Amino acid sequence: MRQIIITCLAATAVALTVLAGSAAASGPAAPGKEILQISCGTDAFTIAVPRGENAFGAAQLVGHSGHLIPVSLVFSVVDVTNDTLLDSGSTAVGHGQAHPNQDTTRCTVVLFEGTAADFFGSDPLPPGVAPADVIRASLSVDAIAKL
Repeated sequence: MRQIIITCLAATAVALTVLAGSAAASGPAAPGKEILQISCGTDAFTIAVPRGENAFGAAQLVGHSGHLIPVSLVFSVVDVTNDTLLDSGSTAVGHGQAHPNQDTTRCTVVLFEGTAADFFGSDPLPPGVAPADVIRASLSVDAIAKL
């Protein structure tokens, strides 16, 4: 299970990485970028993020002018069937000291939602989790919205 969690945490870093130069662009995502759905308050957007590693860049809005600059991230894996938190983690730009005077918006990305059997694969299931339980891996992001 720990390997899956580490992989998912790495995926969260990948999910929020966009080179600053491409972040200001609008329109369709460039080749090689992953497309994700993100909800910010009552608004929903499609964002483009590159398939990269360990960067904290802005996420480009697809089909709209603007981008989201992440300030802090909270990752969670929840057994929805049992309403049980299985794992979580967080990180912040500048150890929480970055962008202190900027207004932020809370956004959420669901990275995975499906059965525990699909999520954990051949790894043993955590105690109290059945193969048919619904698992949701999600990311909450406090971001500066430049729309």
